Amino acid sequence: MATKSRATPWLLLAPALILLVVLVLVPYCGALFYAFTDATLTRIIDVNLIGTANFEQLVESRLPPFPTLITTTIVFGVGTAIGTLFLGTTLAMILHTLSSNWRAALLAVLLIPYVMAGVIIGYTWRLIYDPQAGLINTVLGMFGVGGVDWLTERGLSILSLVVANVWAGSGLVLLVISAALSNMPRNIVLAAQVDGAGLGRILRRIVIPNIMPAFLLATLIALIGGLNVFDLIFVMTHGGPIYQTETLALTMYRLTFQQGEVGQGASLTVLLFIFSIALATLYVMGWQREARRWK
Repeated sequence: MATKSRATPWLLLAPALILLVVLVLVPYCGALFYAFTDATLTRIIDVNLIGTANFEQLVESRLPPFPTLITTTIVFGVGTAIGTLFLGTTLAMILHTLSSNWRAALLAVLLIPYVMAGVIIGYTWRLIYDPQAGLINTVLGMFGVGGVDWLTERGLSILSLVVANVWAGSGLVLLVISAALSNMPRNIVLAAQVDGAGLGRILRRIVIPNIMPAFLLATLIALIGGLNVFDLIFVMTHGGPIYQTETLALTMYRLTFQQGEVGQGASLTVLLFIFSIALATLYVMGWQREARRWK
């Protein structure tokens, strides 16, 4: 019986583990192999090992320059993470002050952008940013402000993409933080209110420490999600103007499917995987530090 009870959790996890191996681990292992080969779309079996040549070509690339590519990816990923964390956490705290019925209804509405396809979101925001008939320029025109080319101006283009992605991705942060707030004992907050604690002290001393593990998880998800966004950027700007919104994920698509350089595209996949692993490691370290504080 003891052996059976120990095996039960693994049997329940088996379907998910099999999917994880087939859909995640095997493709990443394949990308790791191809990153050190000269594979192309027309030749993916009879390949030659070329060492780190693909990575060297990426670093030496001029269109776009590799430092610009890394900087744009980080700016977009970090900007998206900050925006989604702020918006999602703020909305979660506002919803937590409402009754359960209103909270459930509004939560369902606010999660709609998160479940929409990235292509649909991209085309929607492309229309909103349209310099001639877009919603934003129409509103600005009512106040006498001239139209702005949101997706073709340097600096503004990456900011416009971040705003669109924050609108699309804040739902997941909202869901995670809402769950953490729902699991927080209400008697602690009520006791603090009875003792005369203000809103700021309650947030700083009670709410934030209780939701910190969930907040760290939301931060990890937002950062990794921001670094790997492809469809929204491809639909809205195609990496323009002049590669100002080109990210690692977009360049990986160009190299692999437009230029047929599977090896170089795989090398970018490896870089993104390394970034994701590094962020996950930082999350585990932060979570362990928070766990030690509560022991």
